[in-house]
Amino acid sequence: MAHDTLMLVAQLSGLRILVLANRLGCDTDLARGVHDRLAAKLAEMIEAQRRILAAGRTLAAARGTVDEEDAFFDQHDCHAAWYGTWLDEPIALLDKYLVDDSTREYYNYNTGSWHYRDSEVPIALPVPAEKLSGLAKIITEVEDITGARFTIDHVYYSEVEAEAAWWESIGQDPETFFATKDAGRD
Repeated sequence: MAHDTLMLVAQLSGLRILVLANRLGCDTDLARGVHDRLAAKLAEMIEAQRRILAAGRTLAAARGTVDEEDAFFDQHDCHAAWYGTWLDEPIALLDKYLVDDSTREYYNYNTGSWHYRDSEVPIALPVPAEKLSGLAKIITEVEDITGARFTIDHVYYSEVEAEAAWWESIGQDPETFFATKDAGRD
């Protein structure tokens, strides 16, 4: 197990360097910001794996002593923390959102409060891969190696915001678009 953990530390370190190097080619603040967040998440993942390695060394040193059971549980706690932090839920690299379907509520991270969900908000729109300056391929590799999942979504807490963002993403102005359509019907 320590061999797998050590290999994962090496792979994550290499991917983190790749993310930082790829960041140099970014031409937008959005892409640079997502690169920075992924590099920070990879650093956290590396540190978590180092804690697992340290717990394994402690367990090996405690074999046959009265501390062996405590060391075993410490190692188990490190593994449980890894799974709970990185594998239970997708990791947001841009905007995050939380929806509780059982109570029909959502948490608005902008206001820091829960709201009743009477429509489809929050609306999460994924950022297209071409806007990430090559990061999508690296994220796929990180997901394949670790089992973690990442999201890169813009989250909107009103339908008006989401619709405005959609029109902006397609490079159209709704008034111009519909005026052109109406003019063509005459």
